[in-house]
Amino acid sequence: MLKWLLVGLVVFLVYRFAMKRPRYDRLFSPDHLIELSRGVGRAKETALRRAGEGPPADPFAEGNAFITSADIAVVYTVAEAGKDGREHHVSLSFRGGALARAAAGFLAAALCRLLGLGEMQRVLAVSNSGVYHLIFQVSSADEEGFAARSVPKLDDASARRLVGVAMEDRGPLLARLGKLDVKVPK
Repeated sequence: MLKWLLVGLVVFLVYRFAMKRPRYDRLFSPDHLIELSRGVGRAKETALRRAGEGPPADPFAEGNAFITSADIAVVYTVAEAGKDGREHHVSLSFRGGALARAAAGFLAAALCRLLGLGEMQRVLAVSNSGVYHLIFQVSSADEEGFAARSVPKLDDASARRLVGVAMEDRGPLLARLGKLDVKVPK
């Protein structure tokens, strides 16, 4: 009797552990990229309107942040960088805990394509809190064109193509993954 009770307990613990692990199958789907393209388009527009104003008290209420159906929190901010233009910053985190490195690379690569960054210099870094940051600078000369360029609305076929392209593009981004030491106020 005790043997079966212990076996049952082990099975229950394994089940609980498996169910608490993040599930990334939804994150890599074309539907998620369609959702991401819509959300980042709105967040980019809002962040550009707020450029230089500092971070909003509630970025989700302001519109420059959103949470996807795969529990990915995306926050888009724009800061003035003096004569050099503006620094764009997209933060990615998983609401259920730590975001896997490969998933962050995939999302960052997809965002680079959606935002039309092309050969523009960019950095993907992870903070000590596990949040990933895609940072790129848009020069003063290019800022107007970048702001006017909308994020494409994906259909199912283009989202499927983007899944493959983002899988290929994530390697170079992750190879140069940086570290950020973010001090969180207590």
